[in-house]
Amino acid sequence: MGKRGLGTTPPRADASLCPVIFAQAKTLRFGAAVTGALFLLPLGLPRAEVSVSADAPAEIAPTEVAPTEVAPAENALVEVAPVENAPTGEALAPVSAGPESPESQIRRLNTTLIDIMKSAEEGLSYQGRFERVAPVVQETFDMPFMAAKTIGSYWRKLDPEERRRWVKTFGDFTISNFADRFDGFSGQTLEIRGERPASRDTLIVETRLNRPGDDAVDLDYRMRARAGDWRVVDIYSDGSVSEVALRRSEYASFLKGGGIDDLIAAVSAKTAKRARQSLD
Repeated sequence: MGKRGLGTTPPRADASLCPVIFAQAKTLRFGAAVTGALFLLPLGLPRAEVSVSADAPAEIAPTEVAPTEVAPAENALVEVAPVENAPTGEALAPVSAGPESPESQIRRLNTTLIDIMKSAEEGLSYQGRFERVAPVVQETFDMPFMAAKTIGSYWRKLDPEERRRWVKTFGDFTISNFADRFDGFSGQTLEIRGERPASRDTLIVETRLNRPGDDAVDLDYRMRARAGDWRVVDIYSDGSVSEVALRRSEYASFLKGGGIDDLIAAVSAKTAKRARQSLD
C-alpha cells in the first residue's frame, strides 16, 4: 500500500498528526522547505506561526485553567494547568493498574506505533489501526487537559455535556491522526533519548523517529503526573513547536466565527473523512 504517512512517498499536505511531526516541511517531505514554525492547518483556517520552547519558563496555574493568548509569543511556554471538572468516562479508557514511569509510557506508545506500521504493510486497515492504537493513546495522553487547553478560555463557557463532547471529539481526532499517518513501514525506528526536568513538576521525554534515507525527527513529550500516572500534556517538534499552542491558535479563529458545536462538527467531519477514504 502507499506509504503516504511515514513511508517512502510524500504525505497529504494536511499536516494534522497530533504530534506535530507532519507539520514542518523541512523535516517531513512537504516539498518546499519551511523555516520556523509555519503550519498547514487541517480545517482550512489561516496559517499561524507558533514557536514555543519546551525549555522556556513555564506559566502553570495551580488550580484552574487561566485565560491564554491565541498565539503565544516566541519562547513562551504554553501554559499548563489542571483542568477544572475535566470530563471522564467514554473519553478515556481505564488506566493500567499501577503507576508507570514517563519513559515506560512513551516506550509503550512507540512500540504500538511501530507495530501498526508493520501491520499496515501486511494489510491492517485504517479501522484496525485506529482500534489498536486507541487504548494506548488514551492511557498515555491527558486528553481532557489537552482538549481544554486547545480552546483556551473558551473552555470556561462550556457546560459539562459540551465539555464531554469536545473531549471525545478531540480524542477521536487525535487517535485518527495516528491511525491515518502511521500506515506503512520501511525500516523506521523510534528511540527514547532520555528525559529532563521541566518547570512546575513536569518533565520532557526526548524521542527520535529514525527514517532510513531521510532526516530523523526529534519529538519531545512533556508529561506530568496525574493521580500517580504520568500523562502527556504537550508535544514539541524539534524542541520548539508546541502541539497545544498550534491547535489553540487554529481553533480560536473557528470559535470566533461559530461556536463549540461548529468546531465539533468540523473536527468530527475530518475524522469521518479519513475513515471513508480508507475504504476507497
